This record gives sequence, C-alpha cells and structure tokens, in this order.
Amino acid sequence: MSNAFHFFWPSVVVLACELAVFPCISLGQSQVEDSSSKFIDPAVLLEKPPAIPAHLRELFDRMEAANRRSQDVFRKLSTTQMNFKPSNGTHTPRWNAEHMAGRQLLFFSQLYHALDPKIPVFDWNPAQMPPDYQARHPEWSGKEEARAMQRVDDFCRRYSYLLENTALDAKPPATNWPSLKALLLQMERHYDEHTANVVKKFDLPDWPKE
Repeated sequence: MSNAFHFFWPSVVVLACELAVFPCISLGQSQVEDSSSKFIDPAVLLEKPPAIPAHLRELFDRMEAANRRSQDVFRKLSTTQMNFKPSNGTHTPRWNAEHMAGRQLLFFSQLYHALDPKIPVFDWNPAQMPPDYQARHPEWSGKEEARAMQRVDDFCRRYSYLLENTALDAKPPATNWPSLKALLLQMERHYDEHTANVVKKFDLPDWPKE
C-alpha cells in the first residue's frame, strides 16, 4: 500500500485527537484556513461521529452496516487465510476486502474532490484479474484489513457534509452514477455480495484451517 494510505488514522480516537490538536493535517484543510478556523472540541468528536446530512442518514447507515458485517467476517481470518489462493482460480479473501473498500473510496473521493478540490481522488482498486493482483499489505491479518475498511467508512462520513445540498435523486458530480441514492444502495449490495463470496471459500477443500 502506498504511503498515502497513512492519512487514514489508526482509530477514531486518534482521528479525534489529531483533528483537535493538528486540524491542518486533515484532508480538505490548509494551514492558511486553519489559522482562522474555529476551535474543534475533542470531547464533541469523541462523543459522536461527524453528523451525516439528514436526508442521507438512512442510506449511509445501511452502507456502513454492510461494511461492518463484512469486517466481522474478515476480522476472524489469519494472514494465511487472507492470502489464500483458491484452486478454482477465484480471488483471495484479501482481494475482496481491498476491492470493496477501494470502490467505495474511489467513488466518494471523486464526489468530494468535485465539491472540494483540496480533497484528493484515491484510486486504490486492486487489479481485476487474479494473476495480476498484488496485495497492498500481504502481511496484514484480517483484523488489520477490517480496520482499513473502517477507515474508508470514516473518510466517507468525515466529508459527507459536502453532500448537504445534493439530493438523493440527483446525479452526483464526477461519477457515472445516475443518482446518489443509486450509489449508496449499490455500496450496500456490493459489500454483501463480495462478503458472501468470501464465506463460500471457507468450504473449499484446500481452505487453510488457520
């Protein structure tokens, strides 16, 4: 994985502290802007996550819930199991984790970049075909991969305020999605479909036991 990935903070607590003490490090914020920005109370950030615009909350919650369900599956897997290459030629569990999070990250960073150019676009999607795939962090266990998936959700939530004036039925900027609603619903389905594919691998005869 590239060094750029390290802008995703190790935990929500660290995120809160960094935003409070060093607000200029967050995406979409410059040092010049920071000098005049209002103080961010760390207690507020620790008490609850950034608010999602009201009209998006239900579908955002569904997308995040699907991500968490997927994390629950990956969190139990060892590094060996994450890197398992099925004899039937299908993808490793790790590819599925990277693919799901990578698609979500790309679409939302495209959206946010269009609304605030200081936020970069992140295209970390893995190669589509199994022979071409190279893991970003092959040494990670399922727990670490699940944490990375959560950081993508945190990123999407952190900048969701930019979508305040984007209606659910409106075509979101910088993407080919017909509506913001279609994007959010597809992210939910995408997590569930790929997670189900990973679970099927557990029954393969060459699945590693640990």
